[in-house]
Amino acid sequence: MFGTPDQEILHKVAPLVNDLIPQVVDDLYAKLFEFDVTKQVRWRGSIWCGFDGPIPSRLEDLTLDSPQLVYRKIFMKSWARRVLTSDYSSGKTWAYMDKVGIMHTGVKSFRHRNHVAPLVVPYRDCALSLGWVQTVLQTAILQLAPAELSNDEKIAAIGAVSKVIWIQNDLFARHYVDE
Repeated sequence: MFGTPDQEILHKVAPLVNDLIPQVVDDLYAKLFEFDVTKQVRWRGSIWCGFDGPIPSRLEDLTLDSPQLVYRKIFMKSWARRVLTSDYSSGKTWAYMDKVGIMHTGVKSFRHRNHVAPLVVPYRDCALSLGWVQTVLQTAILQLAPAELSNDEKIAAIGAVSKVIWIQNDLFARHYVDE
């Protein structure tokens, strides 16, 4: 039930939360680095994400400022901005989001990934990351001043963010779940 009103409120919110996106991405990776199991995916996955620079030989040497993490954060920031600014009526956005889901399973879904090793991220990490992003975006929306966004608009924006995140989650899950 995502429609034009959802797209319109996301477009209204986008410039209001755009400056928060870099911090949201940094906070997401800091959260993932709190646990070795999710940090290890970023370490192992560095060779799969198209990064061609030096990769630490030990997990302990991977930091939030490591070049491959900086590289990956660029893509996450781009995705977050795209969620808030896309034209959802064209179908291209949904196709893009589906490809994002596919690419995390190791299947080559984007042309620029044709010549790099496959990216394989456990579904658990994808779903947890989406949950984190949803919480942070919704919190940012709630903290906007009434002059920037009315309470009714905040409710609509939170609903729109929820819908997009759940659709993205479905577009991840469908490529992991064999039904």
